[in-house]
This record gives sequence, structure tokens and C-alpha cells, in this order.
Amino acid sequence: MDARRQLSGYLRGAGIEVGPGHNPFPLEVPGTSVQYVDRWNPEENRNLFPELDEPEFPRPDVVCNFDEDLLRPLADATQDFVVCSHVLEHLANPLGFLGDIHRVLRPAGVALILLPDRHRTFDQSRNPTPLAHVVADYEAGATEVDAAHIEDFLVNTAAVSGKEWSEASSEGRQALITLHRNRSIHVHCWDEPEFSSVLCYAIEHLGQTWELVDAVFTDDGGPASIEFGYVLRRSAVFTPSQARQRFSDDLERLRQTRKRPPSHPSDSPSVPVSGELPWAQVIERKDAEIARLRAELQAVYATKLFRYAAPLRQIYARLKARQKRP
Repeated sequence: MDARRQLSGYLRGAGIEVGPGHNPFPLEVPGTSVQYVDRWNPEENRNLFPELDEPEFPRPDVVCNFDEDLLRPLADATQDFVVCSHVLEHLANPLGFLGDIHRVLRPAGVALILLPDRHRTFDQSRNPTPLAHVVADYEAGATEVDAAHIEDFLVNTAAVSGKEWSEASSEGRQALITLHRNRSIHVHCWDEPEFSSVLCYAIEHLGQTWELVDAVFTDDGGPASIEFGYVLRRSAVFTPSQARQRFSDDLERLRQTRKRPPSHPSDSPSVPVSGELPWAQVIERKDAEIARLRAELQAVYATKLFRYAAPLRQIYARLKARQKRP
């Protein structure tokens, strides 16, 4: 939740959240307003998900089937932001939905996209959805989740029992497919590099001029984190090929900035226990740590995204404070 509140600082003005479910994204900036766009009303949600303990589903302002309608009820260039948290993995046509998010945003509007990391959810035994498959669904204009995706989910996830599928009759299997299509399962699964290739394709080949403002990686939230995501701005400055290259470069800079070495010097105490090391070695290690910190500070400061990304500024402040310690 701390990471989400930090990301919410990018959400300003009036926007929408698609598929808020029973856990809408927090809004932290005063004056920001949001409308909810969802597939079901609260009563339908509660019937589809009886395992949830008395959830509070907000009543959507706009109801539409994301597979069939995308975001067609919303006019072009009408939103300051769009929150799409744990939605794209549920859809028959993720590229088409990304295109509609791009369409409804005003120029310089912001999309906040979050997805589950397949390695840290019940999808961990499944293969990632190939980019070619996502592209094929887009080109076919898919409006319904393929039964093969649902079978893969039923057989290979820890969320359900594969035994139920293997022992079911043909009629029983059809009933299971219908049930889980309505419940909106994880049709697709990715990790961050795998999904980034989907965004790069959308930028380069579909004219979605996304500019990377910030990103959150799975490890940023520690071992319990299950999600990664992006803050994207709709830009009118770049050609598709330029936008794709800039997105890739900026994402790689953020990855390198966030990367923590396996044996980080700061994991060791700054001052050893008496008798543990000679003071000459202590001073030598301290000098090496200061040199490393200076290099990290310079790398962060040189990043083009530094002036936009609050997490980078916080890292910079922490590193400066550590460098000043005796």
C-alpha cells in the first residue's frame, strides 16, 4: 500500500479506474476525482465471488464488458488519468484495451498500469503468454476469452484443482469454462520484462505514444510483493520508433538504478564489534563504501527520469544522508 500511495501522486485532475473490484486504488492528491468503470454491478460481483468475506464493491459509474466493448462508452481525450490495476491479464485483447486507454487520455494524460508477477502468484507453474499470441488476439479482434486459456488456468494454477477438470465430463468441462470465463480468470501471465515487450510492440507498431514516467518492480516491495507496473504518459512529441527506443532506454535505466547487488556493503555494520577487524581495514572499507555511494549518486542524478520520479529522489536523499554519516 505504501508503494501504491506513492504512485498515486501521479494521479491528478479527473480520471477513471477500470475494474476497481473490491479494492479501489487509493487517491492521495487533494482535488483528484475518479469514476469507476467496471463489468459488473456490486450484486453481480458478490454472486460471482462468494469466497470473498463481505466485500465492499463500489457501484460503477459506467458499466461495460471490457472484452466486447473495450472503453467505447468513453469519448476520446476526456481523461486526465486512467488506473488499470490487475485488469489486463484478465482480458481477451490486452493490446486493444491498452489502445483504448491511450485513446481516452488527454494529451499528457497518465496511465497507471499494474500487473501480477507470474512467479509470485498461483500462475507460477504456467508458461508466460507469448507476445505473438497477444498480437494474434489483437489482429483477430478477440472479444471472448479463448477456451484454451481457461483450460490452461484450470489445469496449471494453484488457484483451482486440475483434478476437477480431468474428471469432468464434456458437459462438466463446458460448465467450468463458462463459470471461469464469467469470473474473469488470469487469461494471461507475465513478469515485468515479458510484459514490457507488449508495451514496446504497442508503441512501435500500434502508434501508442507512451512515455515512461516511473515504474515499480516486483522486488521494490520486498519478498511479499506480487506486482509490477508502470506510470505512462500519453506523449505527442515522438514518432513511434523514437517513443519505443526512449521507453526501452528509460526502463532499463530504472532497472539498473533499483538493482541491489547480492552482497551490498550497507548490509554490514558500519562499525565492527571490538576486536573483529583492525581499524585500518575498517577505514579502507569505509572509503570503498563512500566511493561506491558517490558512483551510485552520480548514476541516479544523471538519469533523465530523475526529475519526474519521486522514488528516485528518495533513493538519492537516502544515499546522500548515508554518505554524510561519520
